[in-house]
Amino acid sequence: MTVRVAVIGPGRLGQALARRWVEGGFELLGFLGRRAGSAAEAVRFCGAGRVLAGPAEAHRAHVVLVAVGDQDLAAAVAAAVAAGTPRRCALWLHASGFHDLAVLAPLAAHGCRTGSLHPLCPIPDPRTGHRLLAGQPAVLAGGPRSLRLLRLLATRAGLEPYVLGGLDRAAYHAACALAANGATALADLARLAFAAAGVSGTGLAQRFATALARAALDASAAAGERALSGPVARGDAAVLAAHLDALGRADPRARAAHRALMAHAVRMAEAQGLPAERVAALRAALAAEAPRG
Repeated sequence: MTVRVAVIGPGRLGQALARRWVEGGFELLGFLGRRAGSAAEAVRFCGAGRVLAGPAEAHRAHVVLVAVGDQDLAAAVAAAVAAGTPRRCALWLHASGFHDLAVLAPLAAHGCRTGSLHPLCPIPDPRTGHRLLAGQPAVLAGGPRSLRLLRLLATRAGLEPYVLGGLDRAAYHAACALAANGATALADLARLAFAAAGVSGTGLAQRFATALARAALDASAAAGERALSGPVARGDAAVLAAHLDALGRADPRARAAHRALMAHAVRMAEAQGLPAERVAALRAALAAEAPRG
């Protein structure tokens, strides 16, 4: 049987997943959005499906992805239920990292299968997201009636599925934001710091920041905490102090971020056996006030 999919929310993630499902052999029924124009754009991007007139049309699908913002998820579910009785055999899922399955309870009350599929992948735009999704982890949640299809949805999208129960969803989502949004913000601060240091040339500051960040992440994946390098790992408090002073002159925001991150790096270095006197010197450098003026 061909799996027929509908997507409520033709945003970046909804489009990226839908296109991968089309490529994976699923039938795309179409998109439902607040504006017909955004749904039509999603249809063009996927090369399949059509603009759905209302939530009732999604009831014809075997799988319905509700890919709206976290703040809009409950309202989208309520609208779907108000539009008519959903198919009892259908699977309704969301892609939120913040919400658990409770937000889909009105659908479960009608006998629908419910679940969630959260890709651990930034989606800056549909085309980039479609490319980046391949090989990324996806955290699944759902009952026994849902998990088999959820795993199929993940693998057909090129994702690596992980079924995790008992998550603190707020803490989990915060960890996702720290790893993804935090890395993006840090890379931008590093770009600005390179530019302030005199690194010129079209895109060169971005190139330097990206190269170092990517190599550091690869090293961390290979070696874990042992990948820590630089003045903190060596216990060089004088260099750390000079870094903080230079960043304070260039951009106080970069100094504050560096100070917070290096405080954790000191804890990592201490756990790896850095001598106590060097740890104390590093902490003293971090505690020093930023120079004025």
